[in-house]
Amino acid sequence: MSQPQPHPDVPTAPGRLPLLGHSPVALRDGLKFVTTLAEFGPIVRIYLGTRPAYVLTTPELIREVSFGEAGEFHREELREAMREVIRGASNVLSGKPHELRRRMIAPALRQRRLGEYAVVAADLANEWVGSLHTGQRLNLVDEAHRLVLDTISATLFTADFSADAKYEVQHNIPWLLGQVIRRAALPPRVRGLRVVANRRFAAKSARLRGEIGAVVAEYRSADRDFHDVLSALVRHTDPDTGTRLSDEEIVDELILMLAAGVGSTASILGWVWHEVMRNPEIEAGLRLELDEFVGAGPVRPDHLAALPYLRMIILETLRFWGPWVSTHTADGPVTVNGVTLPDGAIVVFSPYMIHHDERYYPAPETFDPDRWFPGRVEEIDKKAILPFGVGARHCPGNNFALMTITLATAALFSRWRPVPDPGYRVTPSNRDFVASPSRLPVVLRPAQ
Repeated sequence: MSQPQPHPDVPTAPGRLPLLGHSPVALRDGLKFVTTLAEFGPIVRIYLGTRPAYVLTTPELIREVSFGEAGEFHREELREAMREVIRGASNVLSGKPHELRRRMIAPALRQRRLGEYAVVAADLANEWVGSLHTGQRLNLVDEAHRLVLDTISATLFTADFSADAKYEVQHNIPWLLGQVIRRAALPPRVRGLRVVANRRFAAKSARLRGEIGAVVAEYRSADRDFHDVLSALVRHTDPDTGTRLSDEEIVDELILMLAAGVGSTASILGWVWHEVMRNPEIEAGLRLELDEFVGAGPVRPDHLAALPYLRMIILETLRFWGPWVSTHTADGPVTVNGVTLPDGAIVVFSPYMIHHDERYYPAPETFDPDRWFPGRVEEIDKKAILPFGVGARHCPGNNFALMTITLATAALFSRWRPVPDPGYRVTPSNRDFVASPSRLPVVLRPAQ
């Protein structure tokens, strides 16, 4: 397919390099780069290598695209980058197939199910903090990834015969996730040159899909509710069409939940811990709330509704460290802000950019949980709240992520006082759609 020609009425961001475009600056410091673009207009052209892409810089235009008002979009390029491990999950489907798949997975994430998952998440968080000891040195980024991976895999499939699949998940998902991100960032021709990495990616993907597929078949044969995600997916029939998910489709959705949930949720969890540790007043406020409602623990699912200040900290973390990039590809001509872009045009938006725009958030570079306090939160334009996306591709796992982050944070700070290494400067890494803390080296001290 030939590349679409750049639109003449859209300004181009400065800093474009021959052949490389804006890719070097975006990869070097993507967060800073996206926050400079709004000053050039509501739509700004950047170049990913030699290919033009169009960045939307207002919440209104993001909604035009997200709610289908601008035209149709697809994610075939993302599907191609991950096809060995995820072949047709909800994140790469479009149109009617996407709508149906979202309906099919919704029962696994409804409130009743989340209550069951919260028991598992609380138990794992309590077990984790109970295994730690005074004076222990930890990298909390590693701990966040390990805990989130354990939590998601434990709620996906709980039956005894899923042990081999869980082993494959815990040993291969982190590597596969990193590869998906790298593959998605590379042009197809360059991606094809990575022969050894591609062969390893295909082999690990096949092994993971095989183990999870065997568990799906066992669940199908058992025909009972194990009170987990897989049970909900296997047993659900769409009331409008009578459709049931095939085994391969279920494998796709399970791996997507792991890949999408682990990286983003663990990154936000790490940032929550970082922001609490580096803001003494915020940490003091959180400890007062935890002392009153959690005490010495253990953390319980009912604490989710009893920690309003922690919820405000998490909401502010989602604003401050929200996803820095999301891309869509035009499926036919699309019209945004009166500008018609051609078939195949890449349209980009950045929740991080909107969240750091003073037009929507006063003092956006100040980490301020109180901006979510009743009486102040009403001042925020709801269209500018974008941590989980908006419209048809709004993240279906948002409540699961909030549950996991809340319980893990309450467990850690009710039991321990992690003291950050004063000689280490935490920096963001933009190797994922949500930037991750580089490292969080700490020494543990008792909370009391």
